[in-house]
Amino acid sequence: MKTIYIQDWILKIDAEKTEEYYDSITVEEGCDCAYCKNYIKNCKTFPKEVLNFYKMLGIDPQKEGEFMEFETDTGKHLYMGFYHLVGEIIKKPSKKAKKWDNLNIIKVNNLKFTFTDKLDLVPDNFPRPVIQLEFEVMLPWLLEEKI
Repeated sequence: MKTIYIQDWILKIDAEKTEEYYDSITVEEGCDCAYCKNYIKNCKTFPKEVLNFYKMLGIDPQKEGEFMEFETDTGKHLYMGFYHLVGEIIKKPSKKAKKWDNLNIIKVNNLKFTFTDKLDLVPDNFPRPVIQLEFEVMLPWLLEEKI
C-alpha cells in the first residue's frame, strides 16, 4: 500500500488491487436504467483532472459503485454515490466536522468527494481492507432517450 496525501486527508491505498477489481467487472454488470446510462455517458466527458483523480485511486468511474440521481429545476441532474477502493484512512481532515462539511470535501473540477470507513454494499469479492469514496456532482442529460 502507498501513502497518499489529498488536501488534509492521509490515506494508505492499493490502487493496483483496486484497479484489478474494476478491470474484472463490466459496465454491463451495473444498472441499465436511463439515469445510470446517462451517468456513464457523462463519465466519458469528465475533465482530465477528474479522470486522473479516479485513476490515482484505481477506480474506473464508469463501473458503478452505487449512486442515485435527483432531477433539479436547473435542468441538470444531481448524482450522489460511492465507489469502493482498497485502502485505509490514516487521518481525516477534521474529526469534529460532519462527513460533507467543507473541511472534509475534496473538490476536483465540478465533483465533490469525501472518504469514509462506514461502508455500504461492499461486494463479497472486493479485496480488503476497504474504504469508500463518496461523490456528488451535477451533470447534464446527454442521452437522446428522455426520462
